Formats: sequence, structure tokens, C-alpha cells
Amino acid sequence: MWHWHLISRFGDAALLLPCAALLLLSLCHRGEWRAARDWCLAFAAAAGLTLASKLAFIGWGIGVPALDFTGFSGHSMMAASVLPVLLHRLAPGRRPRLGWIAATLGASLALLVGYSRLPLGAHSLSEVVGGLALGFAVSGGYLLATAPRRRQRRPPRWRRSPRAPLLLLIGALLLGVPASGAHAPTEQWIEQIALYLSGRARPFQREDWQRREAAAIAPPAPSTFPSTAPSSSSV
Repeated sequence: MWHWHLISRFGDAALLLPCAALLLLSLCHRGEWRAARDWCLAFAAAAGLTLASKLAFIGWGIGVPALDFTGFSGHSMMAASVLPVLLHRLAPGRRPRLGWIAATLGASLALLVGYSRLPLGAHSLSEVVGGLALGFAVSGGYLLATAPRRRQRRPPRWRRSPRAPLLLLIGALLLGVPASGAHAPTEQWIEQIALYLSGRARPFQREDWQRREAAAIAPPAPSTFPSTAPSSSSV
């Protein structure tokens, strides 16, 4: 079980939010303003949708009971949206094939992160698939939209970032954060926000769905009425 915990850490916000910030800073430093804008908007939209789905369930019990869906898996979404783009950007720009191989490796790692949430009991299959689909829509759309531009135009020499420091920093994050076991308390923060907004005393849970369904299908208790049958009288 420990290896699933280790793989799952590659989707933690403590690792991927700094990596996403480094990616955004690298794009801005290289003068790729349009790519930076597209990346920031797409990633923010996916993160916002994931957050909204979690708040809706924890605070109000809004989900899809038939699919056991309580909200998009945050680890799956983060891994699928960041890792393919990050590894693609770290590959040499003069060899597009290496970039796509790196992106495929990032996507494979994201799939492993998503699958790891299942044996850990953190999410249902529908939540993992939804998170991966949302994240791959971000990374795939971004790569398909920006890869042709990257091949056609290279930034001026003075805007080219040195690759070695960036590689070392991201490598330290990718190896150090999962190994250290550090994680961001995002679930606790989301729970507190949901309870504050909804006014509930405790978070809504999957078991509440079962209680609600049981109450809906339970037969009504028989009512007792006084007997109104006429008594027999002797003639």
C-alpha cells in the first residue's frame, strides 16, 4: 500500500502548484505571453470547477449518487493538467518528438496518480475518471494549441531561460516533495469553507446518501385507530 501513497503524492498540490507557478514564470520570462495566458486561464478554470464540485457536495450534498460521484478528484485533475505540460516544456525545443515523448510520460504518470486514489479509498472510479478527463482537457488543449507556435518562433536570445537551474529546481521538487511526505491541507480548507458557506455543523458524507435513500423507500409506520366496528347485541 505504501507505493500507492508515494505515487499519489505526485498529484498533491504541495508539489504541483509550485511546478505550475514555475511553468508560468518560465513562459513569461521567455516572452510567450499568449501561451502563459492560455495556460493560466485553462488551469484556473479546471481548478475552479473541481473546487466547486467539492464544495457543492460537502456543503449541500449535491452529487450523482447513481455514479457515486461527490466531486472531481483533485489529485487526478492536478496531475493530468500539469505533468504532461511540464515535462513537454522541459524537453529540448529543437526536437519536437522528444517533447511529445516527455508529454506522454507525464500523462502516464498522471494516470498512475489517478489510479492510486482507488486502492487508497480516496475516490470512486467516476471521480477519478472525471478528474483525469478534466485535467487532460487542459493539458491536451494547451499542447495542441501552443506546440505549432513553439516550433515556428523562438524567443530572442536574451529571453531564453537557462535550462539547467530550472531542471534542477523542478527535479528537486519532483523527488523531494513526494519522498518527504509533505502535503497541502487542501481537503481541510475546502471542508471549512463549505461548512461556513452552507451553515452545516458537519460535512455531508456518502453515508448520508444511503440514509436519505433508506428514508425515502421505507414504508410508512402503520397508524392505530380506535375500533369502530359495531358491537353485536342480543335480540
